[in-house]
Amino acid sequence: MDIAGIRSRTIRLGTLTISFHPLVFICLCSSLGMFISLGFWQLDRADEKRALALAMQQRTVAQPVALSVLPSVADSVADTTQPDIAQRADPAPGNMTRVQLSGEYQHDISFLVAFQFFQGRAGYELVTPLRPTDGGPLVLVSRGWMSAGADLGRPAVPASVSGEQTLIAQLHVPEFDVPAGEVTDTDWPVRLPRMNVKQAEQLLGEPVYPYVLRLEADQAGVLSRHWSLPRVETRGHFAYAIQWFGIALLVSIAALFYASNLAQLIKD
Repeated sequence: MDIAGIRSRTIRLGTLTISFHPLVFICLCSSLGMFISLGFWQLDRADEKRALALAMQQRTVAQPVALSVLPSVADSVADTTQPDIAQRADPAPGNMTRVQLSGEYQHDISFLVAFQFFQGRAGYELVTPLRPTDGGPLVLVSRGWMSAGADLGRPAVPASVSGEQTLIAQLHVPEFDVPAGEVTDTDWPVRLPRMNVKQAEQLLGEPVYPYVLRLEADQAGVLSRHWSLPRVETRGHFAYAIQWFGIALLVSIAALFYASNLAQLIKD
């Protein structure tokens, strides 16, 4: 075989004869390199997710930090030169950083996030703004799940917790951007199909901290904690890695049989 003036090469290893063209061999090596690199990339992704899961688990047992030391979204983007801030408020999805804050619940301007289910029952996630004692924007505190009632209407917001409270909650960073939903209520509490912080800020008419805090157990005003920990799956990455490595192996074997007399030797 002669391609572009370059002749094929032949290698003999005893009775085994392998004939190949240098250009074809280069294309084969490039393809194998791509398949193998894709396999290792999937393994790297699995390692990244394991590290993310470990970081979230460690945050759930770490000592809570004051909410005031955590930067807002704008700060975390602008202050990338400050590694201490980056470590305190990693914007990774899930996050789970434990924070402590003091303030007073604003029960009369609560939100009811619809389509929430707990133990097989339909209901709402109750999100009540908290006005921090030391000033600053309102903080949206998710207090947990509450039943929708028999008629699936708007339930009354429990306002049994009054006065200044010191709370411990977990910072929740959604994995994806949550789109705003349609609002039909004209009075409070306002029902939302999804919790979009920007939309809540517009409805409240004043600045709001950019992340929702989820109350921990035994905190003042907490209801049924229906949230589940973010699931970090790695099995899919291992399956894809095996797939890419398998393709590389199959291509190698097919190329060897095509370019050599191995099939004939096996037959003989």
